[in-house]
Amino acid sequence: MGKYRNIVILLLLSLLGVSCVSSKKVIYLQDVEVNERIKTASEYKTVIHPDDLLSIIVSCDDFEAATPFNSPMIGLGREITNSQQGAQQGYIVDKEGYIDFPVLGRIKVDGITRNQLSELLKEKLSTYLKNPIVTIQFLNFKVTVLGEVKNPGSYKVTTERISLLDALGMAGDLQISGKRKNVLLIRESGNEKQFARIDLTSSDFVDSPFFYLQQNDVIYVEPNKGRVVGGNMGTFWTYVVSSISTIVAIVALIVK
Repeated sequence: MGKYRNIVILLLLSLLGVSCVSSKKVIYLQDVEVNERIKTASEYKTVIHPDDLLSIIVSCDDFEAATPFNSPMIGLGREITNSQQGAQQGYIVDKEGYIDFPVLGRIKVDGITRNQLSELLKEKLSTYLKNPIVTIQFLNFKVTVLGEVKNPGSYKVTTERISLLDALGMAGDLQISGKRKNVLLIRESGNEKQFARIDLTSSDFVDSPFFYLQQNDVIYVEPNKGRVVGGNMGTFWTYVVSSISTIVAIVALIVK
């Protein structure tokens, strides 16, 4: 009887060992120590792409003089968003990378940052205005989080500075069944798609070009093997209890 009891104990320890090993796979940034400082990606900038929707507001010392450059018109390269709510005006970047701006006409904006566009417009507007001020914002900056997260979907971002961890937090964080070591990030780069694999359990990704997100980035969290076969923590423990019951029944029959 003692021999069979030892077998049962070994089997239980094996099952619990599987659980302990699995728990090590769900912790983020495992190699970070207390008070350690990690340098983030040094080159962080969001550039303008075709189909981006930009809010551009022009002001200057003479309010009336700036009015023609803020005309609420709908035309080529411009559209009104949320029109039913008296929405803000936006300039949509066409497929060739241009916007159609009042008075100034078509302006190439693809591949430059908000600040660069602001300086470009101020230079052009200085012919018409004294001390022009140009304020630019992205109106359709969004990221999409799919897969094994609590709330998958597309999320509008009010600031262009958003990290991968921020986006996962907006989506309710990863499910226990999500792979932390192999998160897929899909990024638009001109006419191409760029793919990157990210290990959330390591701090290496903090100093990578994928720590901060770009507009229209897609994050996909793959399911682990347990999830693929229909297993999660609930069904895992159901399996454990079922296995224990079976083992006990077999041992009881052998003892008899």
